[in-house]
Amino acid sequence: MSEPPQPIAKIAVAAIAIAIAVLLAALAAPARAAGGGSVLVVGDSLEVLTSPYLKRYLPGVPLTVNAEGGYNSYQIRELFEESYDSSQSVIVFDAGTNDNPGYPQILAGNLAAVAATIGERCMVVPTIHGLTVNGVDDTGKNRAVEAFAASRRGTQMPDWAQAAETRPELLEADGLHPTPEGADYRARLIARGVEGCFAFLGRRSAEPALESAPHLTPVGRLAKRQGSLLRSLGLSILLTMIGSYA
Repeated sequence: MSEPPQPIAKIAVAAIAIAIAVLLAALAAPARAAGGGSVLVVGDSLEVLTSPYLKRYLPGVPLTVNAEGGYNSYQIRELFEESYDSSQSVIVFDAGTNDNPGYPQILAGNLAAVAATIGERCMVVPTIHGLTVNGVDDTGKNRAVEAFAASRRGTQMPDWAQAAETRPELLEADGLHPTPEGADYRARLIARGVEGCFAFLGRRSAEPALESAPHLTPVGRLAKRQGSLLRSLGLSILLTMIGSYA
């Protein structure tokens, strides 16, 4: 089979190069950052105890906190509606502890309603460690949280349920509320979730002071490494294709 004329080969190589560049840009591009970079935190009594520690781990990040003890996810959704504005890029929806565990669809519906309101903004939704009611524990509510996080790109899911189950010393005698040490630990989990949201949105926020934080994947560094690998792969493919026309 005869080789294509040289001008056609050059056009083909240029077209391939453009296609690869577009593909790499699409793969590497972060989600468009909505909002002005501030964070809204809404929740119940666990968040009342947790939020005083958040500023320590999110220095320089504007925070709005609206939390009330004993609130269920319907009421926390109302707190969200009271406090939400367009400057907020990340929403921490810390709810579900006071919902009846027999009806996880309530939490699922409130999560969906908040997501529909905020558009491209990122959410942090901690897993739940609550009380067992009539033999029903938080398994259903946590499945609702997991399904929500899996369905919405960028959603961060700090695993407070696992922390509470594996480290009971983080809880008060009631087995529900965090001790001061537990609230600090919980704040670190949530702060890391906020940082994960900023990384997903392509924003750079102040580096949290997480010297003793739980080990979690360094999202920004991982994204850079993936971008480098993608560029190397694209270059390799391009050189191979150019060589085939040489």
